[in-house]
Amino acid sequence: MTEFLIDYSRLAARAEEFGFRRGAFLELKAGLQLAEELTGQVMATPESITWIDSLTGMTGWVTGSPVDGIFISVPLTAAGVAAVRDGSFVPGWPSLAHICEQGALCAGVYIGIYAGATKDARRRVMMAAAVVRVDVFGAVPCFARGATEDGKRSMASLGFQPIEGGLSDLWGQDTLSQSQVDAA
Repeated sequence: MTEFLIDYSRLAARAEEFGFRRGAFLELKAGLQLAEELTGQVMATPESITWIDSLTGMTGWVTGSPVDGIFISVPLTAAGVAAVRDGSFVPGWPSLAHICEQGALCAGVYIGIYAGATKDARRRVMMAAAVVRVDVFGAVPCFARGATEDGKRSMASLGFQPIEGGLSDLWGQDTLSQSQVDAA
């Protein structure tokens, strides 16, 4: 399994290109409420995302003022990747053994949610998701759940495929080849 050290400054710079910033508690709360309204599903709590973000240094991202888009990304350890694949990963309150803490080797990424309230916000979300996936996290597998039909279509457009077993509605994309990274 490939593992790498996350380049946090590169990640922040690429996210900023699309108007994303690490969210403060109230911004994350607003973004998660937005995601619940858009998906009709209960999201993780802002307390949980703030806790995970304090460990990872990269989990809770928002865009807009007021917040009109959110992107939740959880870097995973090798045990975390295995837990996503076998269904034991708990997205709202993951085990410490599954979270890649800041400065540790990353073996994969779990996307908790990416959503935008407007056409422009959705465009920024999709562009950020594609660029960060290829430019920062191409060396490791990436996972997300297909919460809505729109979400499944957007994941398919990014090259994700349904994965049998593991978490319900699990989608994923294996490590990208160098030619895929170069083509992007």
